[in-house]
Amino acid sequence: MYGVVSLVILVAFCLAAMYVDVRRGRIPNLLNATGFMAGVLLACITDGTKGLAGSLSGSLLGLSILLPPFLLHMVGGGDVKFLAASGAIVGWHVLWVSFLAGATLGGLTGIALLVARDRSIERLLARFVLLKAGLQRKQSIVPRSIAGTCAHTRMPYAVPLSAGLIAVSSITLLM
Repeated sequence: MYGVVSLVILVAFCLAAMYVDVRRGRIPNLLNATGFMAGVLLACITDGTKGLAGSLSGSLLGLSILLPPFLLHMVGGGDVKFLAASGAIVGWHVLWVSFLAGATLGGLTGIALLVARDRSIERLLARFVLLKAGLQRKQSIVPRSIAGTCAHTRMPYAVPLSAGLIAVSSITLLM
């Protein structure tokens, strides 16, 4: 029963986060706090202090996974809190595999968006050179004519993360 209830909460949380992230470009703190509290409450009700420990360790893992990319300005703060709240819902053992699936999907989606946007091998290569150079802003090794065309392509990261979370959780939690 815990698996079904947990999956329902996760799906509702992920759908809400995807909708808001696509529409507004951010995931509100209230939504993340609600997901976190629902995960912790469910874990406490079903498994007591052991459930609380599992929920909090999942949340801590979610926080620690996306904190370094956040500090490097690669993801937003809402994404970090979203993964932490998701960890509270599913626990650390499901979160790790779910994140790997979602990150892989997000990487493939990001590459596809860049290819669709740039439509030029020269611009696409410039993006990868900028990425390799650590996005240095003062001294770029890419000519300004190319670097100027590399405007940011925004991708709501809650979408691939949610897809990975729902796919892996539906397999893991229901078994």
